[in-house]
Amino acid sequence: MTALFMKVMIMKELADLHLHSTYSDGVYSPHELATMAKAAGITVLALTDHDTLKGLPEMEEAAKEAGIAFIPGVEFSARWENRQVHIIGYGIDEHNALLLERLADVRNARRSRLEKIIKRLHEMGMDVEVPVPEEGQRAVGRPHIARALVAQGYVKTVQEAFDKYIGEGKPAYQPQTKMTPPEAVMLIHQAGGIAVQAHPEEIGDRALALKLLGALAYDGIEVYHPSAKTKETEFFWLKTATERKLLITGGSDFHGNPGRFPETLPGWPVEREKVQDFLRRFGL
Repeated sequence: MTALFMKVMIMKELADLHLHSTYSDGVYSPHELATMAKAAGITVLALTDHDTLKGLPEMEEAAKEAGIAFIPGVEFSARWENRQVHIIGYGIDEHNALLLERLADVRNARRSRLEKIIKRLHEMGMDVEVPVPEEGQRAVGRPHIARALVAQGYVKTVQEAFDKYIGEGKPAYQPQTKMTPPEAVMLIHQAGGIAVQAHPEEIGDRALALKLLGALAYDGIEVYHPSAKTKETEFFWLKTATERKLLITGGSDFHGNPGRFPETLPGWPVEREKVQDFLRRFGL
């Protein structure tokens, strides 16, 4: 990305509606994310940690201090027809009892899976030690293991850890019990939120993604995302959202992992005007 392009982008107001913090599998705390976002020219952001709402109060406070508009969110880890399907809920009631109970179940499943992957790595001769946060404090995930593999010299980057050992189909991979897309959409709506299909291209099956969009009561599609690597891909999902009268969102999916794109903010900028119809739902 050239310096001139970055200058032009920063002159425009930017949005990032897909960020991860240390409350799930991100590297940076909410306050650190807010500081970085402000420096990057981001004027509205959403924290969408995996399967947890625990970082939202801190993120709301940090965004307010930085003068950035904030939308509460959560990214659900679902599975359908042997494919990972991630769904983001925006504007959810953070105190909704059913939502909190179900997310706790999912986090417990994450922790169990983490232990199985670590055991498998040990069996493969990698005596990796993974600093697991206290029970109930973080939504643990494979990036925690990947970063430990990097820190202890087994791989050079987080991406290499996924590609060689812990990605789907790799030697140490372990499946995780997850909720279904219909359940995720239901939970979001009953908690007063907006349900958005996250990075549909990452499902790896456009036909399945379109099938889900037709069958479930989605409110929007994450059109602008690093997985839309070509203009053709981006246009496909933009056209799909427009034809189906679905809201258009976008975000960097920033975790802060070295070697995993994007590594910085705004390493993958989204112009605020492109997601303005969505932002109006929140009075922004």
